[in-house]
Amino acid sequence: MYDIQKIKTKSLQSQVYTKLKEQLMQGAWKAGEKLPSEHALCALFGVSRVTVRAAIQQLVILGMVEARHGGGTFVKTFSAIENVDNLHPLIQISQNRDLITVLEYRKIIEKGTIGLAWEKIKHEDIEILEETLQIMINTEDLAVYTEADLAFHHHLARITQNPIIIKVHDLISEILTTAMYDLVSLVGKEIGPAYHRRIIDTLKGGGKAECEAVMEEHMEENIRAVRKLENPDKSSSAGAALPEVSEQG
Repeated sequence: MYDIQKIKTKSLQSQVYTKLKEQLMQGAWKAGEKLPSEHALCALFGVSRVTVRAAIQQLVILGMVEARHGGGTFVKTFSAIENVDNLHPLIQISQNRDLITVLEYRKIIEKGTIGLAWEKIKHEDIEILEETLQIMINTEDLAVYTEADLAFHHHLARITQNPIIIKVHDLISEILTTAMYDLVSLVGKEIGPAYHRRIIDTLKGGGKAECEAVMEEHMEENIRAVRKLENPDKSSSAGAALPEVSEQG
């Protein structure tokens, strides 16, 4: 029998993913067996459906389960599952320098990701991005905000349809979640929604180069904000002006 308790701490998606992975590794569900429904998992963990879906998607990407359209999620064979822990790095972002390191990585990867996403994005993808943006705008809960922020960028990765981009994003999701949480704790919630609004608008009506430029500016603004906390007297105050964010796209 599976052992699941409600999640109470900050990194909801990564905790749901980790717990489900542990249960799979322990054989709570056998190969070919159907996992509990999203509704049931939401109740078991005490989290939203968005969080459960994102966690399950991580398991799908890693090949541990498969989602059957209209039929639920089923456990795959365990030939590759045993090595998952060795592929899933865990670090704690405890200093600003560590945070900048993650942001520098994201500046490179996210720019390329959105360029490829621009070529393949569909209307339904825009709707999903809008939904995550509205969560960021409306919530006062830092954990919910962080999960929505991560979901936004993870969906951009999924839009690329590139399995390497998607898998790498998934493998370091705990690092990204921790970094995002710490970033918002340090610099506040103004930067993310403003740039996500611009990103969506550019994806809808701009060109590929413009999308890449907005994403690069988004990452650079985050880096500037963290560096300003390290050296407030030396950091430039001439960062990019942030647009106002409305609750409607």
